[in-house]
Amino acid sequence: MTRGPDALPSSQLGAAPAHSASNSVAWTIWGLEVTTFRNFLVAGTALAVIGSGQALAQQPLKIQPASTEVPPKKPAVTLLDRIVISATMLSEAVIDALAPVSTVDDEQLSRTQASTVADIFRTTPGVAASMNGDDPATSINIRGLEQYGRVVVTLDGARQDYWRVGHGSGSFYVEPELLKEATVIRGPVSNAYGSGGIGGVVSFQTKDAGDFLNGDERWALSEKLGYESNGRGFTTSTTGAYRFGDGADVIGNLIYRSRDAYKDGNGAAVPWTGEDVLSGYLKTTLRPVDGHELKLGAILQNYEDIVSGSSGSTSPTLSRYNADTTNQTYSAGYTYLPDDNPYVDLSVNFYHNRTRAEQTQIWPASQIGKFRYYDVATTGVNARNSSRFDAWGLKHTLTYGADYYYLNGDSKEAHFGSGTQRGYGGFLQWQGDYSDWLQVITAIRYDGYQLDGETKTKPVQEASLSGSRWSPRITVGVTPVEGLQLYGTYSEGYRAPGLQDVFRGGGAHGSPDAYTPNLLLQPETARSWEAGVNLKYDDVMVGGDTLRGKLNVFHTDVDDYIDVNLTAARMATNIGAARLRGVETEAIYDFGWGFVNGTATVTDAKMMSGIYAGQTLNNTPLERFSMTFGVRALDDRLTMGVQYLSVGEITRTSRTNPTIPGIVSPGFNITNLFANYAVNDNLRLDAGIENLFNEAYTDPQSSWSTSAATKQGKGQTFKISLIGRIGG
Repeated sequence: MTRGPDALPSSQLGAAPAHSASNSVAWTIWGLEVTTFRNFLVAGTALAVIGSGQALAQQPLKIQPASTEVPPKKPAVTLLDRIVISATMLSEAVIDALAPVSTVDDEQLSRTQASTVADIFRTTPGVAASMNGDDPATSINIRGLEQYGRVVVTLDGARQDYWRVGHGSGSFYVEPELLKEATVIRGPVSNAYGSGGIGGVVSFQTKDAGDFLNGDERWALSEKLGYESNGRGFTTSTTGAYRFGDGADVIGNLIYRSRDAYKDGNGAAVPWTGEDVLSGYLKTTLRPVDGHELKLGAILQNYEDIVSGSSGSTSPTLSRYNADTTNQTYSAGYTYLPDDNPYVDLSVNFYHNRTRAEQTQIWPASQIGKFRYYDVATTGVNARNSSRFDAWGLKHTLTYGADYYYLNGDSKEAHFGSGTQRGYGGFLQWQGDYSDWLQVITAIRYDGYQLDGETKTKPVQEASLSGSRWSPRITVGVTPVEGLQLYGTYSEGYRAPGLQDVFRGGGAHGSPDAYTPNLLLQPETARSWEAGVNLKYDDVMVGGDTLRGKLNVFHTDVDDYIDVNLTAARMATNIGAARLRGVETEAIYDFGWGFVNGTATVTDAKMMSGIYAGQTLNNTPLERFSMTFGVRALDDRLTMGVQYLSVGEITRTSRTNPTIPGIVSPGFNITNLFANYAVNDNLRLDAGIENLFNEAYTDPQSSWSTSAATKQGKGQTFKISLIGRIGG
């Protein structure tokens, strides 16, 4: 969804110039050689270093909150200054979080004109979203960990737990046009958010009426018309909101998106990549008494597309299906925050999400008309409260809560792990702040689970698994000088095996009984050490400029890692211990009439023991780098710039024969252009070119095979949208 141009603040987001193909820089982290970061990266890094160095040399340094002294120009509010619900379950700016937190706000969503969730996270450090061209569902990978349960995905607080079978199949459905923002918390430090999530949490939020209405407006209506050249995609989005008074408001949105098959960088049509999407939401907010707020929301999404039986293989013998997928999300959130009681900051959220995919076979001819379905529903509740008080020279914040969900997976297909899953837990967290230089966070979480399903043996028997564990966390942060914050964290996480892991059976590759259930699976446990630096300076080189930066180093060990062992009878097993380590960084320098944003990720994720020892994890996030450069003009009504994304090479290893040498797949480099122009208070024009140089590529992370047809990346694409708005 969009907002009117008169509600759009000055942008701090954008992109960077294309790279030089030569003069690459090689460096090593923990024995991992990294080769990207070309000429412009060196220049961009030098700019950041020079800026930070000058900032450290200035006396006095300014750090938010700003000094009472009036600056020449008010510092910009950057993306890293956005207030989010952080890893502590408390609202704070991204730059102040003692954790690897990133956000994508509505300005960035408007700039990218995202047509898939994968577009949203192209510059988020440590994160990669995998897409199949023939499947609008998405899989989120954080630091090498993905699949439902390893990365908790929520939409307006509701867990999105869908899965289906297939190479590289997605795990949830979210239409980007619905969103206001997305927040990412990387690693098991996010364990307060609920059961699982050893990889992290991705939280999507839709817009409230208060985000859409300006000032004293009682009502507003906007219409967006969008077009993209590659695949002749058309989008229309209608949003309306009404304020009944201080006590109630409502917002609604309706979206239709249609796209034909797109072309890759070689100009070849990529089959089965077209789709039709109809979605929308309705949300009302009620404030009956001061301090009390109730939000009721409903989100409906419908996707119609063609799914290929083996993720894009062009073999004439493999199956194709017409897919009709519906995602329904209902939520009721209650908050109570009285002005005169520091012991109460209460939030309770009830939700229900259901995803049902109905598929009718259209090929081969002998199977036309065959029907199958996958149905996953999750119902849950979570509650938390924060109490604040001062004692013993410290500011104390005690946060505690509990959560429960019930998941039901149903399909007649043997390769789908039908059954029920219950997850429950609670946490207690203490945060102590001493003066302005020391912060300590300690937390403990308890998780439990129970899975119930069928063995798929003859005769079929009922089976059940259960388990529980305590997971601790401790973080210490210090601010030795204004603007420089250092922190270290130790955290643990717990992920129960999923229904698909335990109860999958059925055939594959011509064998009717290729997969068998495994009732002996143990939960995965993660132990993570992290260290980070937050930089926050104003008036660095010119009055009113802003420098923000986050750097995080992590080392995570995952015991009893679950994957399918393809060297023996096919079943999910605890194949051994995995290790993830790497560096993530993002920085923003905003100087009023322009801005430079940069992100970089280097990740080494591999198996350390078991049959696959030494091999990289499936779909490990690649070495990634992005740089964005933008300028503003015409009283900040015009923003335009360039974005550069570099994805490094990856070595693919064999799962059927671990002794076979790996195959190196090349990386790729993409350059995008963007321009956003608020013509007046009621009209906005967005335009952009994706893959400016029409590079032919396959994102190896999103694919089990780079030769699969639907894995071929989209070629040069021109996008344009026009947004009109009225209100009163």
